[in-house]
Amino acid sequence: MVENILDIFLSNSNSDEFEGFTEADIEAIERRSIGSDISLSDFEDSSSEEESEEEIDDATWSRQLHKPNVTEFTEEVGPSFVLDEDKKELDFFLKFFPTTLIEKIVEETNGYAARSIVTRPDKIWVPTTIPEKMAFLGIHIIFSVLGVPSYTLAWKSTWPFEIPSIPTIMTRTRFERISKYFHMNDTTQNPARGQPRHDKLCHIRPVIDKLSETCHENYHPHKEQSVNEGMIAFKGRLSFKQYLPAKPTKFEIKVWERASPKNGYVHEFQMYMVREAGGCTEEGLGSRVVKDLTRKLVHKSHVVYMDNFFSSPELYEQLLREGVYCCGTIRVNRRGMPEAIKSAKLKNRGDSLTMQKGNLVATAWKGKKVVTYLSTNCDPTHERIMQRHQKDGTRKDVSAPSVSELYMFGVDLADQKRMQYSTCRKAKKWYKYLFWFCFDLAVNALICMQESPNHKLRTKTNKEKKKDPTGLQKGFGPANDWRLQG
Repeated sequence: MVENILDIFLSNSNSDEFEGFTEADIEAIERRSIGSDISLSDFEDSSSEEESEEEIDDATWSRQLHKPNVTEFTEEVGPSFVLDEDKKELDFFLKFFPTTLIEKIVEETNGYAARSIVTRPDKIWVPTTIPEKMAFLGIHIIFSVLGVPSYTLAWKSTWPFEIPSIPTIMTRTRFERISKYFHMNDTTQNPARGQPRHDKLCHIRPVIDKLSETCHENYHPHKEQSVNEGMIAFKGRLSFKQYLPAKPTKFEIKVWERASPKNGYVHEFQMYMVREAGGCTEEGLGSRVVKDLTRKLVHKSHVVYMDNFFSSPELYEQLLREGVYCCGTIRVNRRGMPEAIKSAKLKNRGDSLTMQKGNLVATAWKGKKVVTYLSTNCDPTHERIMQRHQKDGTRKDVSAPSVSELYMFGVDLADQKRMQYSTCRKAKKWYKYLFWFCFDLAVNALICMQESPNHKLRTKTNKEKKKDPTGLQKGFGPANDWRLQG
């Protein structure tokens, strides 16, 4: 009988069917239901619990921590090619800057010179060739290794500025002529600014496309990847130039990069164009950049590290669904961050607060100052002990979450290697700065040579050592490998 009455109460019938029931009748029904598995109070309690859950803003975030579910990384890593033992630095370089690209540069340089001579005759210009263009690039490498501040010093005949090898390769006048007409693409085919299919990077497009292709093909990425920004110093007039007053180099061209934290190998890069069509600032820029640079990593269990400019819970969750794990610092005002993390007050060094939602782990930790981390691959149940110097000279053990140890940068290492022997020289044209940036990215060739099984260097005690970036330790370097023959 109780079950029948409860069915009536829980049915979707109109309220008219309940007319005639008094409070006394309902109390009598409740007394009869004693001893039964069902009571009206059960339904009242469940509805109140649902209402209380809806009132909690961070219901999905919890302080109950558990190890996240992370798929094992099983992909192959390292160079995708192996060269014979007799191959030298130039052979590795040509894997990234192939002869076909140099042929394209030679063709466009001669074409641009021919168009320029029509309006401004140049009697001493003769078309350049592939060997001569290789020698031109080799001279820039010599400049970078020797640290020549101005190319004019290379042809000085007085001590201590004399460099005997360069005048034997090319005269100063010829070097200046090739620099003047240096071109990489036919810009006459590019639609006018504001027209459909107009390419702001038309001047440098063949080099960007080919280098992006070779960097991806020549190396299998490590499990750990990092996304960050690289900078190209430039003060001239340019629509996508950046002004950063807080940095030492205030005027720069920004480049997004994905690199390996282990060795600094740059796998992908993308020039930042500042504004999209219509002149409006792009929204969700950080998330868009990370998505663009991780398309080749989906469903492979890579871990991508990034700083707080890119990080957001929405981005991390989306990449997690695509089989890409993330880790990095984050701004506490990002949408989706738990309120407890936003309002955390950590007073002492080593204090931390961690909350978890599935694989998503948010951690606020105080070192010298409060740093907020977000990750989908770090175990929040583990901590590590670090030693920190105190003002009185003593050391103190400080606890730190595991995410603080895993967080790393690879782009900083890539920029350090690229700038160690930069080939860029002062120029009037912005696209030449971009070309030398791409040319310096061929430091990837050095990384491949250092990891080549046929090019390992060993000491007298049979210990492995790294190859010198200049390539001078074997008696051959840029001056010999890039010398103009004949």
